[in-house]
Amino acid sequence: MSAVLTRATLAAMCVLMVSAALCAGAETEEGFVPLFNGKDLTGWVYGSKAGAGYQVENGVLFCTPKDGGNLFTEKEYADFIFRFEFKLTPNANNGIGIRAPLKGDAAYVGMEIQVLDDSGPAYQKLRPEQYHGSIYDVVAAKRGHLKPVGEWNEEEIIARGRQITVKLNGVVIVDANLDDIKDEAKLKRHPGLANKKGHIGFLGHGSRVEFRNIRIKEL
Repeated sequence: MSAVLTRATLAAMCVLMVSAALCAGAETEEGFVPLFNGKDLTGWVYGSKAGAGYQVENGVLFCTPKDGGNLFTEKEYADFIFRFEFKLTPNANNGIGIRAPLKGDAAYVGMEIQVLDDSGPAYQKLRPEQYHGSIYDVVAAKRGHLKPVGEWNEEEIIARGRQITVKLNGVVIVDANLDDIKDEAKLKRHPGLANKKGHIGFLGHGSRVEFRNIRIKEL
C-alpha cells in the first residue's frame, strides 16, 4: 500500500511541478503577441529591399549577404517590450530599428540597436557605441554576453518613454535615459532620438543573420 501511495504522490508532485513551470512561462509572456508567424512576411513591409529580401524557412526569418534590406512592422509602436532570438554568422552585421520611419537611415531618423558579431576580425577597431546591443553611435553596450557564433541568443528591447533598456541572454547591457544625452553633435546626427513612436525593423547590412520567436508587448 505504501509503495502505491508513494508512486501516486510522486506522480501528483510531477504534475504540479509541470503545471507550475507552465504557469511561470505564461506569466513571463503574458501580454505578448507574435510579430512573425513563422511562415511568411504577413504584417511586415520593406523600407528597402536587397535581392530577394528576407526569407522564411522552418520558422526562421533570415537575410543573406545578397538578399535582405530593411524590413519593418506594418504597425508603429511607442512604448513596448520587444523579444526575439537571433543567430549570427562570422562577421555578421544587422540591426534592430525602433521608433523608425519606413524611409531614411533608421539609425539616424529612428534608433538602431546594433546586432553584430563582436568577435569578428572585421570589427576589432570599432568605437564602443558600435558594438552589439548599443544604441548605434549613441550609447555603448556592455560587451561579453553574446553566445558563440552559430548559437541562438535571446534579446529583449524595452522602450518606455525616454528610457531604453537592452537585455542580452538575461543580462542588462544598455539602460539609458535619452534625456541624459547632451552631446550636441550626436543629437544633431540623430534626430530620431526625439521620436515618440515608429516602426520596428530588421536592418540588413549584407550578411546572414537569422531571427525567430519574434514577439512584442505594448506598454
